[in-house]
Amino acid sequence: MCVDYMIYVVSGVVVIGGIYCIITYNRLVNLRINVDRQASHVEVHLKKKFDLIPAIVECVKGYAKHEKGTLEEVTHLRSQWAESKTKDEKIKNANMLEAALSKLLIVQENYPQLKADRSFIRLQNEITHVENELAHERKVFNKRVSWYNVKLQEFPSVLVAKALGFQEREFFTFGKGSMDIE
Repeated sequence: MCVDYMIYVVSGVVVIGGIYCIITYNRLVNLRINVDRQASHVEVHLKKKFDLIPAIVECVKGYAKHEKGTLEEVTHLRSQWAESKTKDEKIKNANMLEAALSKLLIVQENYPQLKADRSFIRLQNEITHVENELAHERKVFNKRVSWYNVKLQEFPSVLVAKALGFQEREFFTFGKGSMDIE
């Protein structure tokens, strides 16, 4: 009688544990897919922004002949970003490109004629608009990464996550080496 009881208890624990593992696995997959989907949204907005770079470079080129190094750096980094294979590479290259692009946009302070150029003003406005959208997408991305990473570390889901090889994701930060959430 006692052996039968133990078999039922062990069987119940195994069934409940199995159900928990299935539910946890499905939840982790859902969170991971949401992170990947949001990373694609960020990438689309980065592409919009970085597609404006050739026009900005051409516009600045006419006024700022002494800024050749900055123009070449921006062009090179844009190519590097476009050739990135992984999401982490894209994020790293996007951070470097945005820092270089900021330098390029600051060039206008040294060239009053450029500041007044209609094409340059239009491009700056477009970049500002895309940057605002991008900031929103990054914020959502980091929120989803946070939810995913927290779930990976919570007990007892950490047991399922480690056993099934789920990995934490990095936050998207601008111009920082830290893991701060924006």
